[in-house]
Amino acid sequence: MFKLFLKNHRLNFLILSCLILLTYAYFLNNAFVSDDIAEIAQKPEIANFSHVLTIPFGAIRLIVYWICANLGGVHPFLFRFSNILFHLFSACFLYAILFLIYKSKRVAFFASSLFAIHPGISEAVLWISGGMYAQYTFFYLLSFLLYILSDTYKKAYWFSALAYLFSLMSHPVMPIPLFIIFPLFEFCFGNFKKNWVKVIPFLLLAIVYVFINLGALPERETTLQTTHYQEKGVDNPLMQIPIAISSYAELLFFPKTLTLYHSELNFSSISFSIRAFLTVMFFVGLAAVFKKSLPVFFWLSFSIIALSFTLTPFRLNWIVAERYLYLPSIGIFTLVSLGLDKLISKKQNLKTTIYIIFVVAIVLLSTRTFLRGIDWENEDNLWIATGKTSPSSPNTHNNLGDVYGRAGDKQAALKEFQRAIDLKPNYADAFHNLANTYQELGQSDKALENYQKAAQINPSLWQSYQNIAALYFQSKQYDLALVNIQKAISINPKNINLYNNLGIIYLLKGDRAHAKEIFNQVLTADSQNELAKRGLIEAGK
Repeated sequence: MFKLFLKNHRLNFLILSCLILLTYAYFLNNAFVSDDIAEIAQKPEIANFSHVLTIPFGAIRLIVYWICANLGGVHPFLFRFSNILFHLFSACFLYAILFLIYKSKRVAFFASSLFAIHPGISEAVLWISGGMYAQYTFFYLLSFLLYILSDTYKKAYWFSALAYLFSLMSHPVMPIPLFIIFPLFEFCFGNFKKNWVKVIPFLLLAIVYVFINLGALPERETTLQTTHYQEKGVDNPLMQIPIAISSYAELLFFPKTLTLYHSELNFSSISFSIRAFLTVMFFVGLAAVFKKSLPVFFWLSFSIIALSFTLTPFRLNWIVAERYLYLPSIGIFTLVSLGLDKLISKKQNLKTTIYIIFVVAIVLLSTRTFLRGIDWENEDNLWIATGKTSPSSPNTHNNLGDVYGRAGDKQAALKEFQRAIDLKPNYADAFHNLANTYQELGQSDKALENYQKAAQINPSLWQSYQNIAALYFQSKQYDLALVNIQKAISINPKNINLYNNLGIIYLLKGDRAHAKEIFNQVLTADSQNELAKRGLIEAGK
């Protein structure tokens, strides 16, 4: 059966594979950017299997990183290749799902082709850290495909439940509400009264993961507040939902503005009113098609269910992010494909014209995705592109400051960091980077002032304490240097360099006993540490 299916559809699968590889393969060697740097490039422990066990209920992404790191080292190629591979199989699974439901190669091919190359969802493929969205989608679509096949092949049912579990283990929250899609599918396409028992394992898995992840929510909130400086509070859903849904519609039907930070969300009263009206019409239409066409209702609901966690008002995610759209886009692509198929069936004289328009659309969309891939090529490209699309984002200006700083334009860097602070006065990272730039310019007083502001705003920013200690050390204020390096160590106790610095401070204070103790501690952790060896020799004189 499986071999026969592949044989009958091999040309379409080949075209899908070619579309994806032609669109994305060029970018396999794109650099690590944004979160990739801290989560992969600067985290050597990802190559140790013990790191996988740190998050046992969400280990799948860490397993992927572990495999990539051990096969190809900490190099972007394999990490991004895994994203592309997940994306390719997801497109093939989507094709198979739609063919099984509609028995139409055309519907299946139209929808999976749009999914394969659409720029509005490319962030989940091009950005390594965004790959968890492609990953959980891969397992969810596999689960959905096996669920459909389980009517014929009973053993497929339990493999479907296992694939859903792997989806839950791939992302902390996005797959949880997806269990609803199984009973909804039975209601719209099958026989819910007969098959309602089949959905119970998926419900139970979702409930288990709700309780597992409830404990992680405070940590998620803290991370958003300390790392991304998102303010506490609750968004007004009457504002948030229309902005989100209308923005996602723009990304799907007019994907011109693509950005990592969708910050330009302050609309005029007229613009917001239009967006709110269209959102209300969407939900009115959803209610209307419930009575007229359950299949249409299913695919519209599919998109909303897949987006549902991001539409909550609790500030546990961004209002709009392209990676969030990855799985939800499938519902809309399917409806577009069904519409085109219906039009071709009714207007056979327009068949060739529709095919030509579709091919042109695929070429234009894949070209836009390719151009977006260039933005993701390296940090400089990414932040310059983001600066053009998200000028009101403080994160953008902070990152642009880094770009100018690397290019040697310190004055431009100062302006960008200051602009970030103007936009977000509690932005500790921008104060820290501003201080770094002043230090590079030899303005130690301003550097110290801004490091202290950064540490005051974000007491967990150990780098600021480290640099404050360095400035005091340079001015021979060893007591103050000691206090600040100890604060840095209390925050980051595994950093050997901090202990070496502590040992040197003790040494220059004349406290040889403490210096010896610290250098011995370093050598216990790293027996080949040359700085600690030299320090120990000095302390023993």
